[in-house]
Amino acid sequence: SIVTLYGQNRLKQIDLGAPPERSFVIPNGVDIKRFVKLRDRRSADILPILCLMGRVVPIKDIKTYIRAIDLLRLRIPDAEGWIVGPQEEDQEYADECLALVKQLNLENHVKFLGFQNINDILPKMSLMTLSSISEGQPLVILEGFAAGVPVLSTDVGSCRELTEGRTEEDRALGSAGSIVPIANPRALADAAADLLQDEKRWYAAQAAAISRVEKFYGEQTFLDNYRELYQKVLAYGRNRV
Repeated sequence: SIVTLYGQNRLKQIDLGAPPERSFVIPNGVDIKRFVKLRDRRSADILPILCLMGRVVPIKDIKTYIRAIDLLRLRIPDAEGWIVGPQEEDQEYADECLALVKQLNLENHVKFLGFQNINDILPKMSLMTLSSISEGQPLVILEGFAAGVPVLSTDVGSCRELTEGRTEEDRALGSAGSIVPIANPRALADAAADLLQDEKRWYAAQAAAISRVEKFYGEQTFLDNYRELYQKVLAYGRNRV
């Protein structure tokens, strides 16, 4: 059996010669119970706070995120973009990002918070944001969903599937946020403003996020899927003996 995390990757594997009948999608899952309690800690208001949880490295395209916050503040003057993650992995790039913040006079809008307790951060943000140029299946999106946070992401890896759904049943739940092209600050800023300024749309995205993670991306679902696969493989091996 050939296992991958998301549908698009399965199609790539098949293009490279993997037998379709042996190729399966088993996405990761998260411990939903750990995050459910965080939903009640959210403000009744939709605060204009975006949060990027990740390393300050080029693959995360932090500079596009910073430029998007610069554009977003023209529509939402009190908007903030938080960056939660280490800066030490690529110090030169981190210094360039800090210089860009200073150049754009964004010191009051972009905050580098370093390592944080995710339980403290999730209830304070209104959009889990990824500006990456490459991803696999980001667990931070699923953790955000479980805590009631919609997503704003570039169209990389499994992000579109996580946001819009993979199967017909999944897609029927609705969109859990927005997907935008990579390296496009304007698109990122406009999508953020549209979600933050439209209360009905934001709450619909939140509802879709919660429903999706609870139905398809729970830790127990993940474990059950692998247990079923192992049982099939073992049964196949026994039948060949």
